[in-house]
Amino acid sequence: MNAVSHDKGRLALHRSLTSSQVDQLVGLFQAEWWTKGRTKTDVEKILQSGGPIFAFIDPHCDDLVAFARVLSDGVYKAMIFDIIVKSTWRNTGLGGLLMETVMNDPAIVHIKHRELYCLEEMIPFYAKWGFTALLPGLHFMRKASL
Repeated sequence: MNAVSHDKGRLALHRSLTSSQVDQLVGLFQAEWWTKGRTKTDVEKILQSGGPIFAFIDPHCDDLVAFARVLSDGVYKAMIFDIIVKSTWRNTGLGGLLMETVMNDPAIVHIKHRELYCLEEMIPFYAKWGFTALLPGLHFMRKASL
């Protein structure tokens, strides 16, 4: 656990979550259209699937205030998922702190391609870390499971 300063006080960076914090993560997911409907069972499975997680906790109240996770092959690809900041902490710079923490993590800092999905309005935010949507010839494809 590392402590970092933030405008709203000191936060602790955790690399795992307690059961209570998993419940809080499920709650954060329920508040977003892109993660709504995730169950605690599914979230627990996600957290066990490997790859670093980044959870900022307010130590004064043990609240999970920001979260991200990464899946990687360790050399060529690292996919950043579930970048989320609690609504009461948005527009405080915490999203930037979360991205800085993820992008500078020793587990992924030297990975050739670090990738993420985002909505069009978030492109300027992620561009600050060198992400681009201009990938000629590449297309996002998905096969959904029934």
